[in-house]
Amino acid sequence: MRWLDKLKRDLHLAGFDSTVRWIDREPVQVAWIRTASLLVEAGLSGHPDQKLSIKVEIDTRPPAGATVLRSVITRHFTFVIAHNDLPSLMAGKLHALLTRPWPKGRDWFDLVWYRSRRPPVAPNLPFLQRALDQTQGAGRHRAADWPRLLRARLAAVETGALIRDVEPFLERPADAALLERVNLDAVLAASAEPRA
Repeated sequence: MRWLDKLKRDLHLAGFDSTVRWIDREPVQVAWIRTASLLVEAGLSGHPDQKLSIKVEIDTRPPAGATVLRSVITRHFTFVIAHNDLPSLMAGKLHALLTRPWPKGRDWFDLVWYRSRRPPVAPNLPFLQRALDQTQGAGRHRAADWPRLLRARLAAVETGALIRDVEPFLERPADAALLERVNLDAVLAASAEPRA
């Protein structure tokens, strides 16, 4: 993989002691990068042996329609990052919620985050439709029906498991209570309401 070789070379040239583990699968290629000393250099840890693990996923057949933005970031050093806009990211999250074979607390927590923004983030529906068509078969689901489809998925989910799943990843574990069924029902009901 050319991109992985370049990444390893660039990390080495930047002075980072990194190891890379590769998982070769299609269509999403996955690499785990473990880098020593970066946490200490960034002032995030006092333990020189502590390693930062980063998971990189490359979709080799992404559906068309995502909106890509470029942002200049200055934190410790300046760099440019290309990223999807919030509506496209939300569409990707909805795709995961609708197609992942098992429920993940972080997916539902992210849904609450998107819908609690003011104004609430609305998904990039053309992008979501293409993703659903690609993975589920053309015409099987309508992207615009996502609130109804998620309510059907939620009916089969034990929300206590979602809460336990996401708690270890939260700065304030009590925030996992946002995934109580009454809150998720409210988010989905508000999502189904026509916008003024």
